[in-house]
Amino acid sequence: MEEPRRAENLREAGASSKPSGTGQNASKKQSTKATGKPGPGDASKASKRKAAFKAPRRVSPDYFVHETDNDMLLIIANIGDGQDHPPRKVAKRKHQAPAKKQPLQCVQRTGMAGGRKREKGGAPAAKEPVSRGRAEESGEAAGASWGERLPVEILVRIFQSLVASEGAVPLLCRVACVCRLWYGAASNPLLWQKVSIGFCWVEPGKKQPPQTEKRILSTMEWLVLNRFSLLRDFALCHWKSHVPVVLQALAESCPLLLSLKLTHCSGVTTKSLSALAERCPRLESLNLQNSQVDSSAVVSFLEAAGSRIRQLWLTYSSRMNAIITTLSSGCCLGLRLLEVNTEIKQSSQHLQLSVEQLQAACQQLQVLRLLNVIWSVKPSSRSAPTALGFPHLEELCLATTSYSFVSDSILQKILQASTRLRVLDLRGCFRVTPKGLQELPCPDLEQLYLGLYCSDNHLLLPSVGSHLLTWKWHHSLQELDLAGQSFSEHDLERAMAAFGQGSSRAALRSLNLTGTKVTVSTVSALIISCPALSYLNLSSCRYLPRGMKRVYRGQADIRQCLSKLLASADELAAAQDMS
Repeated sequence: MEEPRRAENLREAGASSKPSGTGQNASKKQSTKATGKPGPGDASKASKRKAAFKAPRRVSPDYFVHETDNDMLLIIANIGDGQDHPPRKVAKRKHQAPAKKQPLQCVQRTGMAGGRKREKGGAPAAKEPVSRGRAEESGEAAGASWGERLPVEILVRIFQSLVASEGAVPLLCRVACVCRLWYGAASNPLLWQKVSIGFCWVEPGKKQPPQTEKRILSTMEWLVLNRFSLLRDFALCHWKSHVPVVLQALAESCPLLLSLKLTHCSGVTTKSLSALAERCPRLESLNLQNSQVDSSAVVSFLEAAGSRIRQLWLTYSSRMNAIITTLSSGCCLGLRLLEVNTEIKQSSQHLQLSVEQLQAACQQLQVLRLLNVIWSVKPSSRSAPTALGFPHLEELCLATTSYSFVSDSILQKILQASTRLRVLDLRGCFRVTPKGLQELPCPDLEQLYLGLYCSDNHLLLPSVGSHLLTWKWHHSLQELDLAGQSFSEHDLERAMAAFGQGSSRAALRSLNLTGTKVTVSTVSALIISCPALSYLNLSSCRYLPRGMKRVYRGQADIRQCLSKLLASADELAAAQDMS
C-alpha cells in the first residue's frame, strides 16, 4: 500500500512542479468545465501571464576569446568559418507537413510625442502589417544592452580592476543583481581571492536582532561554500560574535588560504585557530591586532603551524610574554615579519625581550616593529646563545610616544649584523645619539626617522652631531625626520651641506625639520641641491620669517618656497646695507 501512495505523491509533486503555462491551462480547463464560465481567479492569472517579462534568448556569439601569455585577451571572429566548410546535408522528411503561415501583427505608427499619426482627413493612419518574427527581432535589438553583449571574460577583467580598488564585498554582491550574465561573471572564483568583511553597523549600546544575526551568519556561510574556493586573503573586522563559526567554515572550505586578518574581533577560540592550522596548509600570515585572543590559543597555533608562518601581527597585553617565549624557542624559524603594537589604553607593565634568543630563533627576520611598546632587554642567562644579529633585517621600527629604554648599546646589539638595513625608525628614542648611529654597520640606509613628538623639557638632547648622519648616508638617504631635535643652526648647516656633495644628485625626497633651528640660507641651499625633494616640513622653525613656517608638498610648492626664501634674504641684505 505504501508504494502506490508514494508514487501518487510523486505524481502530484511533479504536476505541481510543471511549467506555469501547463498548470494554469489545466486549472483553467477544470474551472471552465465545472462552471462553464471562467472563475474569478482566472482573469488575474491571465493578466499576470501577460505582464510577465520574458527575457530574450541570447544569440550565440560569432567570436571566441583567447587568453595569451602576456595577460591579454584576444577576441577572434569566427564569421568566416561557415564559408570555409560546405553546408551540412540534411535528409528530407518523407511526409513533411506544409509550413504554417506566420500570423501578421499590426503595429501602429506613432508620432514624435507618442500620439497616433492621422491622415489629412483626420482619420487615424492605416495599420501596417508586420510579421511576428520581425517584431521579436526588433524587440530583442531594442532591449539588449551593452552589458549583455560583452564576453564573460571581458566582464571578469573589468570586475577584477574594480575589486582591486574597492574590494570584493559588497561590490560583487551588487553587480550580481544586474542580470544573469553579470551574475555568472561575478561568481567567478578568481574575483573572490581577496575578501574583507566588516560587521553590520549598529547604534552604540545596542545589539543586532536575533533574526538579523541569523541572516548575516547564513549569508557568510553561503559565501564560504559557494564563492571562496580560491580564497587567498581574508579579513574579518569588528565581529563580536560567531567568529569561531566563520573560522571553522574557512578551515573546511578554503584549503588555499594564505593570509588571515582578525581586527577588533572577539571570541577567538583555541579550537578555531587549531582547525585553521590543521586544514589550511598554506596559511603563512596571521594578523590578530586589536582582537581579544587568549595567549594560549596563539601559542597552540604557533606550535602547530609555526614552521610555515612568515608574517605575524600581535597586540601587546600582560600575557604577551608567553607568546614571545614560544617564538624564542624556535617554532617559527622562517618568520619574516614580526609586529607588536599596543592598545590605546597602554598597560603599566612593559615587555621584556631577550634579543639573543630571538635572534637565534628567527634568523630569517626581515622586518621587526615594536610600535609604542615599552620594552627592555631581558638579562641573558649563561646558557643563552651568543648574539648572532639579524643578517637579513631590512626594517627596524622602535617608535614610541612614551618612555623608551633604547640606547646606543641596545641598538648596536640588535643591528650588529644587519648590513641590509634600509629603514630605521627611532622616533621617541631620545637616548640614541648621533655617534651611536654612525657606528652602525648599515652602509645604505634609505629612511631615517629621529623625530621627537613628546615633551622634551626634561630631556638632555645633543646639540651637535647631525652632520655625522647626513655625511654617512647622503648617497642613499631618501627620507629624513629630525623633528624636535636640538641641533644648533651651525650644525644643521653642516648636515644639510652634505646633500650637495658628490657627482650624483641627492636622492632625498622627504625632510621633516619641524621645530628645529634651521636658517633661511640652509633651507635655500638644501632645496637647490635636492631637485627630487617633494615634501618639506618647516613648521615651528623659529629662525624662518613669518609665512614660511608650514608644510610644503610637491616640487612646484617647494620651488615657490625657494623663491620666497631668496626674496626674503635679499630684503634682509638690503636692510642691513641701509643700516
